[in-house]
Amino acid sequence: MLELEGFPIFSNKIEKAKDWMAFLKTNQKAVNRTLINENMVSEQIFSLTINNTFYLCWYSQQTKPSQPVQQSTDPVDIKHVQFWNECVDNSKPTLKFKLENSFTPT
Repeated sequence: MLELEGFPIFSNKIEKAKDWMAFLKTNQKAVNRTLINENMVSEQIFSLTINNTFYLCWYSQQTKPSQPVQQSTDPVDIKHVQFWNECVDNSKPTLKFKLENSFTPT
């Protein structure tokens, strides 16, 4: 499963969202461990501003679906969900990207 989706950040929470990204980077090893239970092969986060709205965009590659991160008891996941709940503006639509082609070297 490949997925790329952008989530709008509240305009007054952009700095908090940047703190969130710094937290993830600072805790890279612990974050990487959480990906195992999520069946993640790879996860990257990009930022983008469109029409004065700041987005965090997740690119992820999973081998199979997993339980929602909100159900995790891992401290890193709990902190991640707290940041998410505080920063992501669910009143605005997400940016959903449709995979058109995938290429791999042979």
